[in-house]
Amino acid sequence: MPDAADPPPMRLGVARARWRAAEDRLYPVALADPASYQRGLQAVQAVLTELRRRTGDVEALLAVEAAAEEIVAAACPGGPPLPADLLVAVACGLRDRELAGEAADRRRRETIDAARAAGRAWAVLDGPPTPAELAGGRQVLLHLDSQTVLEATVDPWSGGEPFGLGLTRPGGGTESSSTGDRAAWLAAHERLRAEVERAGEQPATEDRP
Repeated sequence: MPDAADPPPMRLGVARARWRAAEDRLYPVALADPASYQRGLQAVQAVLTELRRRTGDVEALLAVEAAAEEIVAAACPGGPPLPADLLVAVACGLRDRELAGEAADRRRRETIDAARAAGRAWAVLDGPPTPAELAGGRQVLLHLDSQTVLEATVDPWSGGEPFGLGLTRPGGGTESSSTGDRAAWLAAHERLRAEVERAGEQPATEDRP
């Protein structure tokens, strides 16, 4: 268990490693004893439900392991099929991923709301404000009116074409390209942005039979 005096990022990193190790201990049971594995999964889901009731952030999640026996007793009144510390650790890993997803959804909504309030056509969902600032990684833009996503990527280890672009339109239409020419990549990015904006300005027409 991490020391309570450790900084939260350190404690969370240690805890996540422990939760992953617990999952690694549980899932091989499926090969040896499928019936026990199913009972274990049901118990994990019951513990996860209890964790959802008790935890709304990672700090609360870090604290609950100290009460593993209490949590399992509340979640599995008929008795757990697996050790309490294992059940709670696996459920904590699942809850941690849920909380991370919820936080990402909140950040996305806040980013979109801020972009709308500022009157911008695009919201930067990930990465720097412009693709020109990328040395590696990605920038993800959302066109607010059309909900089209424009992604620019730089992978310096990819070989001859490290600069990529991807366009995803509502309904699933996608386009992608890559190049080794940074200037051409930036120009293509601007061209795609302009095309999406122009398409968004066109009046909608009803489908004809």
